[in-house]
Amino acid sequence: MRTYPIEEIHSGEDDGCLWVSLGFASEHRPLDVLHIVCALRPDAQDRSLGMAAIYLERDDQSRGGYAGADRIHAGEQAVALELNDHGRRSLEFDAALRLTWADAQAGKRESLAILARMSGYECGRVVECEPAAGAARTSTSSSTGTGTGTTTA
Repeated sequence: MRTYPIEEIHSGEDDGCLWVSLGFASEHRPLDVLHIVCALRPDAQDRSLGMAAIYLERDDQSRGGYAGADRIHAGEQAVALELNDHGRRSLEFDAALRLTWADAQAGKRESLAILARMSGYECGRVVECEPAAGAARTSTSSSTGTGTGTTTA
């Protein structure tokens, strides 16, 4: 498993999707980014094309795709992704991924709330949240519903 500390956090809701973007320094880049995106209402065409699943992207669309994780566990300490073969290939990771939060990191609460919301949708069925992280579901902030996000540098 690859473990990296989270350095930047962005999250929100735009155009019928919930999203969380986590920036981290990897051995290849000083700022690598993982985007986790959950469509709120996939349609029949999305389902037939295999797009009624969580979408993961690393930096840009050339390293991304649908259904690349068997499980995403969001908790107070970290976001852990159990990537399947498709996810490892498309994101160019050779192992599972664990991104760790700082204790009072700005944007953490909002991102945990978004991840908890994802777990309640068809496309977010692989997302699991710890009870304390799930409690953040009731949190409200400008990072949800307005098209704006939470940004931490």
